[in-house]
Amino acid sequence: MSFAFPEWEKFAVQQRFKTGCIPTGYEMLLRAAGAQGIDFETFQDEFDLDKSKKPMERPKNDFVSVADAVRKKYPGVNFKRKCFPQGEGAKKLEFVEDRIAKKWPVLVSIALKPFGKPGGYHIMPVVDATDGELTLLYKVESNGKKRTFRLRKGDFVQIHDTYQGGDDVAWLEGWE
Repeated sequence: MSFAFPEWEKFAVQQRFKTGCIPTGYEMLLRAAGAQGIDFETFQDEFDLDKSKKPMERPKNDFVSVADAVRKKYPGVNFKRKCFPQGEGAKKLEFVEDRIAKKWPVLVSIALKPFGKPGGYHIMPVVDATDGELTLLYKVESNGKKRTFRLRKGDFVQIHDTYQGGDDVAWLEGWE
């Protein structure tokens, strides 16, 4: 059993659109919380604000815009976001560790440049943790296989402090 996100594998969902890591993460958090009255069949279709984005168009998906869209349809759903400016990686890690200790699932934004990607970031749930590492759910394959990766906590802090983007975390505060 996972320490950070108990039974996370039961709630993991495949990301339907390349741009949809935030709605995918939010769907997973709602499923794990047992939220009722949410149409999970259409959730990512409705709340991936960039699924039809044109090449030069500015992205619309971020933790706040997607949370606002969800709240508009489901007024009782309350996602929260906390931003940590570049240089505050230790504070971001401390916040994530606090969530983990309380068994409150959290989504983290991580810059992709140190992993050989040209830029941008990816939103992933923290699904497990040890004293020295975080385990993040990278993706769910079409065959249902869950791909995770371990990130040393020191690297988590360094990535945050060194690279642009990936400066925030989000979680489900509540639902009615």
